[in-house]
Amino acid sequence: MDELELKVFVLGTLFTNSYLIVDKETKQAFVIDAPCGIDSLLKYTQSRKIDIRFILLTHGHFDHIRGLDAFSCPFYLHEGDSAFLSDAAINGSSFFDEPFTTNRKEEPYNNKPVLFGSRVIEVIHTPGHTPGSVCLKIGHWLFSGDTIFFGSVGRTDVPLGSSAAVLKSIKTKILTLPAATIVYPGHGASTTVGREKKHNPFLS
Repeated sequence: MDELELKVFVLGTLFTNSYLIVDKETKQAFVIDAPCGIDSLLKYTQSRKIDIRFILLTHGHFDHIRGLDAFSCPFYLHEGDSAFLSDAAINGSSFFDEPFTTNRKEEPYNNKPVLFGSRVIEVIHTPGHTPGSVCLKIGHWLFSGDTIFFGSVGRTDVPLGSSAAVLKSIKTKILTLPAATIVYPGHGASTTVGREKKHNPFLS
């Protein structure tokens, strides 16, 4: 993974992690999640002549999609969260008195990996926090959205959330990965699969 650069931008009122992954040789890149305040990421890429090819969304909540309209490149979202783009109540923005919707249309993942040059980005459907939540794996990096965090798991007291589903997703699709897999969540600090398997109090 030495050929890739990973930079984290913590953005918006909910301190959402947006990840920029750059191929150091070609200066091509992709972004994982597009929160409010994404202009700082765009300024960074423009100043370094980095070419953003696409955006990968981990799910459809407003704090992960509010910056979408600042981009012209395609973006991917699981079809289970497609309605979140046009419904402020489902995506949660209406609860913060700042309703957000977008007319932009996603590229569905369709249960297929996404290619970044010659690299394969594995798309792992992990429903629970939302019906269309996904984790994205490239090499030994796992971008978990709001499915699992350092010492915690994703909220399910939200529209269409399911506690049983999120725990099943974590136990069957994340904790089965190699212990050294680095987990980069949608909020907060990074962790590893091994650390969460041993110490996450929600998974005992």
